[in-house]
Amino acid sequence: MSPPCASPIAFDTLVAYWAGDLAPAESEAVEEHAMGCASCAATSARVAAIAEAVRAQIPPAVSEEHVAHLRARGLRVVDNPVEPGERKSAAFGPGVDVMIHRLRGLDLTHAAQVDVTVKVEETNDVIFQSYDVPFDRKNGEVLIACQRHFSVFPPNIVFEVRARDASRRETCTTYTVPHQFA
Repeated sequence: MSPPCASPIAFDTLVAYWAGDLAPAESEAVEEHAMGCASCAATSARVAAIAEAVRAQIPPAVSEEHVAHLRARGLRVVDNPVEPGERKSAAFGPGVDVMIHRLRGLDLTHAAQVDVTVKVEETNDVIFQSYDVPFDRKNGEVLIACQRHFSVFPPNIVFEVRARDASRRETCTTYTVPHQFA
């Protein structure tokens, strides 16, 4: 264990440093101090690990650009196109890092906002809701990123996609996707 620092770098400053929010002179001062202070270097390393974990998180709804980024990072991404009202099983095998449910057949021509609710089919319990998600107006799609740790949720999932236009008129489209995790 390193001895305590007489003038430790403030935690907020370390967060700002790892977020890239400091001015160049401030960044240099943090680096210089951390290079000569084992205690602050250790704290900085912990903040860096947290920052990296947050950057690696994949949100539930993603854009096509985000999917391309996941593939570029080397993740094994599998597409699962699903049409409105269709019941389509999703087999999440061992060779899959992320499954992209492509919720298709949406008229998003005039959509101002799209929200997604994920429910349990049998009980209608809400697992989570995402508001103002990215959507592909041209292709009429919403992309949902499913990850292996979602296996803790009940397997029979219903996605509800609500699209609102500028005058707040709303349409709701449902997709039933039973999941199987291997």
